[in-house]
This record gives sequence, structure tokens and C-alpha cells, in this order.
Amino acid sequence: MNTNLVVAPLGATYTPRLICTTGDRLIHPADGRNDLARIVVRWARAWVPETWPARQYFAALGIGDDENPCYTDEDVAGWHLLQPRPDSLAWRVRSGEIDVTTALTAEAEAWPQ
Repeated sequence: MNTNLVVAPLGATYTPRLICTTGDRLIHPADGRNDLARIVVRWARAWVPETWPARQYFAALGIGDDENPCYTDEDVAGWHLLQPRPDSLAWRVRSGEIDVTTALTAEAEAWPQ
């Protein structure tokens, strides 16, 4: 793994300086382990709502598009990293199956700028 890239441990507070890959999930810091929590998931180079409460939260703030909601790194700064779903790219990185450089390369090929 490239030692210049940092993958934060689960539970860490998200900042745009941390490396997240597709499938990483964040929970609002006030929600803890609530089943109706505000949770977003990393998709391409944005965050999208995984739960209805997350979508409602951003709608109330006037952030995002009703038809295709997605949020920037700054919109979710301070949220906490959750365990990614099994078989997601993020899960493969965090389980050690692939390194973060490989994951970022796969993302760059899937979603070129």
C-alpha cells in the first residue's frame, strides 16, 4: 500500500483530507447506533443518501438535488465512518483484500473526469 495515502479507521471523524472509496459509509455524529440514522454512502466522487432521514436532513438544509441527491465532502465533514457493506470496494480495502491505490485506480477508470 502507498504509505502516503491514509485510510481512516472505522469510527473516525471524516474530513475531506481522508481517503474514502466507493462503498464507504458515514453516519451523522448525533445519530450513534440509531436504526433510523442519517447515513450517506460514497459513490464515485460524491456522497449519496443511504437512508431516508439522510435525504430529509440535506433537503431541510437546501443541499442536493431532489431527483439525483449527492453531496460534497464538505457537506459531510465531521460525520463518522461506519463499517462498509460486504463486497463493496471500501470493504475490500478495509479487509486488506486490495490496497487503497488499487481502489482509487478502479474508481478513476470507472468514473473518469
